[in-house]
Amino acid sequence: MSTQKTFLYDVALFRNKLLKRTWAVISLFVVFVSYNSLQVPQAGRMQFFTIFIPLLALFFWFLRKNYLKQIEILSSGKIEIDGGSLKQFDSNGNCATIRIKGLEQIVTDKFRGYDRIVLETKEKIHPIVNIGNQDELVTFLEKETGLKRITDLTEDRLWNIKTPIYFLPSILVLIVTYIPAVKEKFPILSNEFLGLFFNVNLIIYLLYLPEKQNHTISQFSLKRRMIFISLVVFFFQVYIQLDKSGWLKN
Repeated sequence: MSTQKTFLYDVALFRNKLLKRTWAVISLFVVFVSYNSLQVPQAGRMQFFTIFIPLLALFFWFLRKNYLKQIEILSSGKIEIDGGSLKQFDSNGNCATIRIKGLEQIVTDKFRGYDRIVLETKEKIHPIVNIGNQDELVTFLEKETGLKRITDLTEDRLWNIKTPIYFLPSILVLIVTYIPAVKEKFPILSNEFLGLFFNVNLIIYLLYLPEKQNHTISQFSLKRRMIFISLVVFFFQVYIQLDKSGWLKN
């Protein structure tokens, strides 16, 4: 087999999705800072902004650097078919080589909204995410190995049609918070309590959310990062409430 083929990653699709995610994160952070500034007493508001405005600038700088770096990494990568080998190059020129005849399984699925191929050999599992002309590559591998692709239709997106069901408790709390008769009987109901309750609901949802293996570095998964951010917000919300109640001063 002397076939030589090159497959590049779909940079345009990745850039579009990454840009949307980046602006979503920035928007959430701005909303978080704006909302919590209103919970701080007027006298301490300037100190609050003195802390968070530089942090916000640092956050923007980090996201921009991360955005450009990820685009550069993907643009420099490629997949090459050379003879009987499949070579996966990264942005540093490093190459992971897979002997095509050694493939034992070919799985196609969706991973974080991207098309993915998972190639399994006896020694290792090799994921290929967001490659251009994926169907052409899979068809070629099927022809050369005699294997048939396995299509995994399991959904791993953070948001789908069933997601609102998991947030019904927060929706119910939102409704009763703005019913005067109920709010009068339960003084604890407030915008601050709603925000705290929603965040706890979100943390519980993330803990039980199924997540596909990325077959690379699982400790830095999107799910774990979101749980960490939610916990940071939770502790800050608790701190604000304790400070407003005077408990910290006592």
